[in-house]
Amino acid sequence: MTYKRQMFVWGLAMVLLLMYCSVKAPEVSVTGEKTALENQVIGTYQQIEEDVWTLTSVRSVGNNTAPQPKMSENKKKVLEAVQGRKFNKDDVEEFLKAGIVGENNRGFLEIIHPEKIGKDETLKNRVEKIVQSENEYRKIIMERIIVLNENAAQAGEENVGHIFAKMNKDNAAPGSWIQLDSGEWVQKQKQSEKK
Repeated sequence: MTYKRQMFVWGLAMVLLLMYCSVKAPEVSVTGEKTALENQVIGTYQQIEEDVWTLTSVRSVGNNTAPQPKMSENKKKVLEAVQGRKFNKDDVEEFLKAGIVGENNRGFLEIIHPEKIGKDETLKNRVEKIVQSENEYRKIIMERIIVLNENAAQAGEENVGHIFAKMNKDNAAPGSWIQLDSGEWVQKQKQSEKK
């Protein structure tokens, strides 16, 4: 078989595979009323996650010696950021549950109770490293949303950060520390405890 024919068969197989396989990104649950901009930012975020899932699925299927589609540096950074957040997820949840870190009102993690680390230098270094990498990943994703969504770009980075903060707060487990718009830090209540 000629190279062109092999590529055609390979491409046809990939199209058929994608038609019959559905890849679904995990749902992001956000409660309460949302503005149009919030819906657009969340939709763009979900689209980025879905694109990452599709891309990683396509790249992991089939012959590893086949030429891979070219990917821009921006897409590669976003892919790494989404995967990095999934890798950090257990540590972030552990630190939130312990009350060492909280979700600030700009969409990022923040160390709020360093005294809970104590004198454990290993834990301190781990917390600092995870918070730094998680925040870098979040920033990359927010910047990509601004690039992809014209309304988010017009709203600006600060507003997109506030929407991310709301999404992170809504998805945080009860007992997690969250920063209110006023700057005050409070523990998230259980649904039954809310007024």
